[in-house]
Amino acid sequence: MIVTYVRLGLGVGIVAPMAVAEGADDLAVLDASHLLPAHTTWLGFRRGALLRRYMYEFAQLFAPHLERRLVERAHRAGSPAETAALFADVPLPQR
Repeated sequence: MIVTYVRLGLGVGIVAPMAVAEGADDLAVLDASHLLPAHTTWLGFRRGALLRRYMYEFAQLFAPHLERRLVERAHRAGSPAETAALFADVPLPQR
């Protein structure tokens, strides 16, 4: 959405690198990563919800380093602390 507003001439935007498509020659893109701290993105779902196949597929697109078994274990976890412990040793990809 922010990129669309910039394209319409409504100002400037600060977005994650993945929000700007390769070859977006109509935008002036400056790397500002040195100005902002690294940030972790979370993928959430309601506890107790039925996770359908397309939800697992979305999670794989979003975070290919997460295996389905790990996501299932997180879904069954009883607390946020238990969930965090499951992911403590999972290396996070850097972009």
